[in-house]
Amino acid sequence: MRRLTLLLFIGLLQINLHAETLSMENISAHIQKGLQTRIKGQNKPIIQNIYAKTGNKPLWIGTKNTTKTSQLIQALNDPLFNYKNRSFDQKSIKLLFYQLDNGEISRRKQAAAYAKLDLVLTSSMVRLVRFIVQGDVDWNMVQEKLETLAHSDDITARWEMSLKAFPNQNELISAIEDGDIYEYLTSLLPMERHYKKLVKLLKNYRIMDKFPKIKYSKKSLKMGDSSSRIKEIKKRLQISGDYPKKAPINSKFDQTLKNAVITYQKRYLIKVTGMVDRTTTYYLNQPVKNNIQAIITNLDKTKLYPKKFENEYIEINIPDFNLRYYKDQQKIMKKGIVVGRIDRPTPLFSDAITYMVLNPTWTIPDNLIKRDLIPVLRQNPMYLEENNIHAFQGKKKIEITQEMLDPYEKSEKRVPYRFVQFPGETNALGRVKFMFPNKYAVYLHDTDNKSLLSRRYKIYSSGCVRLEKPFDLVDTLLEHTRKRYSQTKIDEILESNKPTTISLRKSIPVHIVYFTVYEEDGLAYFKNDIYLYDKIIEESVEGNKKSTFTIPEKRMISVKKNAQPLSN
Repeated sequence: MRRLTLLLFIGLLQINLHAETLSMENISAHIQKGLQTRIKGQNKPIIQNIYAKTGNKPLWIGTKNTTKTSQLIQALNDPLFNYKNRSFDQKSIKLLFYQLDNGEISRRKQAAAYAKLDLVLTSSMVRLVRFIVQGDVDWNMVQEKLETLAHSDDITARWEMSLKAFPNQNELISAIEDGDIYEYLTSLLPMERHYKKLVKLLKNYRIMDKFPKIKYSKKSLKMGDSSSRIKEIKKRLQISGDYPKKAPINSKFDQTLKNAVITYQKRYLIKVTGMVDRTTTYYLNQPVKNNIQAIITNLDKTKLYPKKFENEYIEINIPDFNLRYYKDQQKIMKKGIVVGRIDRPTPLFSDAITYMVLNPTWTIPDNLIKRDLIPVLRQNPMYLEENNIHAFQGKKKIEITQEMLDPYEKSEKRVPYRFVQFPGETNALGRVKFMFPNKYAVYLHDTDNKSLLSRRYKIYSSGCVRLEKPFDLVDTLLEHTRKRYSQTKIDEILESNKPTTISLRKSIPVHIVYFTVYEEDGLAYFKNDIYLYDKIIEESVEGNKKSTFTIPEKRMISVKKNAQPLSN
């Protein structure tokens, strides 16, 4: 169909516009009229400005414009730019091509038809540009739904979004006049490297065969087993690329299948066993349309970000439970993280690390005093002493009693006492914290409970991000400190048990993001939508808007199961 459209189009544009009724002047006059009567909506001022700055002349009609118009038509059908297969008036364009090419429009009306075609093509170009840059998600609706969670479910969900304006119109006009359609559209792609990988994944999953259904069984399948179910599992994993294309499809659970199962379990954050149990079977039985929707939603999220991040930066991907450090477009570090509980989600925003603190103290935030500390002290009056936490009123250290705290547990007034956990092995922040001062009081830090990093869903903090092997990050950041610190000096500081600040001469950007789908090292990873942000986005898209959002009663992760008091 695309080839047919292009052939019709090329034939159309090679028509000799020699007759008076088809003169460029006559077409231009109809364009000026059409700008007032045919064009409507938010793009009208932009389209009018494009023609005003180009002398109201046809931009796509005529033999000299054949190449760029062909590029535009291809771009409208290219998933790189139009991954949702939006119409952008392509039916109208094809119909006009057909009618003009087959003489279905009278000579007297052809100038008006050419003008209409030119206007529709310009409108489609503008709409495509807007989709590439802004998408079709109502991000204000997303924010409203996030805010309502505080009232409906006592969840404070914060996501700083950078909504983009329509791009510079002069650059758009230059691209149209010069015919650099593909080059210009590509220049607009957000998070280009990540975006292109997602588009490639989307293409692959759209052409995948239907997944075969695998029967459930109480018995887990493991290497050495034989079963008719194994044949279906091999077919299923072969379709998704986990099991080699040329490997045999039989009922034997061999080493090749075990390797495929392990790869699949890693990609979906399933407990890696190399066996097919009920949980793995459940994931294998999810339809491919779920993968396609997840990829599309993650492509939508790229609209909130620039074409690329800085030359050196840290990316914290919440649903992936990983921190990655990039330098010169290369990943130089990857570490596991513990993030905010699903009822206390880690905020999504960007900032920059400016200093580190070795042997940090932890001043317990007011909200955690009320939500966690007061109830804990009611059950265990020795909790402060056992955890090296000291109470202060002003600068004066005091002895605290339950009676002093009770009036503030349900009050909106701030608790007039400070609770400070001194440095040490039991400190909730561990031995180091990485500071990027922000209004959420969220930062990266070590942890006193490293066992949590081995869990499947690492959702245990009250918003801050705990880091696996934090001193690997310390070593990397020491390259940017104002003073030189030898390993011996670092060891001395840690041994002293005194809080010590190490400033950076170069701040390192930190981007806390929420991508549930990504491609890395040639594999596609799909992670659980832990905070349900993907679901909220899906229900805030043009054509699928739901005015409210309700958290389902049953979730894959329990709030109570992951609720640990005084976890920062």
